[in-house]
Amino acid sequence: MLRNGGNAMDAAISAAATLAIAIPFMNGLGGDAIGLYTMPGGDVTAINGSGATPRAMSVASLRSHGLTAMPQRGPFPVTVPGAVAAWGEALNRFGSRPLAEILEPAIALAEQGVALDVSAVEFFNGAEYAALVSEFPALAAKFGPAGGRQIGERLKQPSAAETMRVLATQGWRSFYSGDLARQWLAEARAQSVLIDSEDLAAHATLFQRALSTWWRGLQVHVAPPNSQGLALLAMLGLAEAQPAPPPSDRSDPLIDPVAYLRRKTVAFAMRDAYCADPRRIRMPPDLLSPDRLRTLSLDAGPAMSFAGGGDTSTLVVVDAAGRAVSWVQSLFEAFGSGVVCPNHGLVLHNRAMLERLDDDPVRGLRGGFRPFHTLCPALVTGTGGVELAIATPGDHGQPQSLFQVMRRHFEQGLDIQSAIEWPRLRHDAGRDVMLERRCPSSWDSTLSKAGWAVKRVDSWSRVMGGVNAIRRTEGQLFGGADPRRSSYAIAE
Repeated sequence: MLRNGGNAMDAAISAAATLAIAIPFMNGLGGDAIGLYTMPGGDVTAINGSGATPRAMSVASLRSHGLTAMPQRGPFPVTVPGAVAAWGEALNRFGSRPLAEILEPAIALAEQGVALDVSAVEFFNGAEYAALVSEFPALAAKFGPAGGRQIGERLKQPSAAETMRVLATQGWRSFYSGDLARQWLAEARAQSVLIDSEDLAAHATLFQRALSTWWRGLQVHVAPPNSQGLALLAMLGLAEAQPAPPPSDRSDPLIDPVAYLRRKTVAFAMRDAYCADPRRIRMPPDLLSPDRLRTLSLDAGPAMSFAGGGDTSTLVVVDAAGRAVSWVQSLFEAFGSGVVCPNHGLVLHNRAMLERLDDDPVRGLRGGFRPFHTLCPALVTGTGGVELAIATPGDHGQPQSLFQVMRRHFEQGLDIQSAIEWPRLRHDAGRDVMLERRCPSSWDSTLSKAGWAVKRVDSWSRVMGGVNAIRRTEGQLFGGADPRRSSYAIAE
């Protein structure tokens, strides 16, 4: 798209649509998207393409089905898919090419078939997909049976291609109103999905000023709530406001794992208090101020426990004019809810699984509200415009991976590729902490003495994310891509 004269947003949306076909178990037409956009000298705009819960959904209605907690999969965690609207509305505001041209590569790939790579073969031959098709046979009818896949085998998606052709000719709004919307919605409602035509017609992408903070003389921008971007800013701010002593362990010159986990826990407690539909919360204006962060106790209890998620696709683009996009889209978990609209190539996501069936003011389920979202794109700007565009999959690990890579690059001085490749740690909830096998061996005893239970994971574990980044400095662009998840940096 860039070679053909398109700008950063044209390239981002074309790539996003193509990823929806190339990695259908991680993202797709039935998912959500959240992005950031900026141009030199301009503000950073957050593009919130997350959908709301159905208006008919309530704690009482789900409890009447015998539920005591939001199920992980099936029809009830499905919210309005926001990715298609985000593509169309972002192009209308910031793109230069028509949607029909933008979708051409995705349509071609869906018709000709995507050649399965190592990651896709491992998924389709793995236990997770076998369990999914056992529970949701329509997945096997659409994407093939579990097992027996070979590298290079082509996965064709003709019904998704046809849906995209309708979008190309009738526009993105056809996904939310009109014949296409009625047809795929009928398939979904036949499987007890609660979304109705009014929910679809009422959906709109939010264009908001990014949530930002100063860090090391640069401005870091994330999407505001309901995104968890706040957690990244809080982690960075705490590391600067309450710096830890230099690690005594010379095997890592930057990160003390115990200090890291204390700050992460406090940052995620802030996330759990404020990252919800903005109509539900009021964030203090000084929440991230250095004065306030300096006074916070680092002895907070563990953050709220959330399970699941991590099957997400990310991309970043910087064009010759300095426009930059950080884009994240997802079905939340592998094939999301498992609910398939087979005639239209849709698998619906399960984003509402993180909501609670109670009256909790932040996370309690409410119909017509956007649920908490783990998608966490980021941009870093300086006096000359964007300096870093960065994103990663990894559900609750997204702010953690971004934090570690950004500190490695800007503080430790590693080039962006080396910063991405450096071994990582991750904490989700409780006292369990995951370390890649390449992390210093001394960390095990250090963490154990502080009351943490260490679990070593693969040396290049996909649970640690798949960071994509572009560093822009002194007129040059440097790409970084994560080997943990088959990521690639492409230079035009």
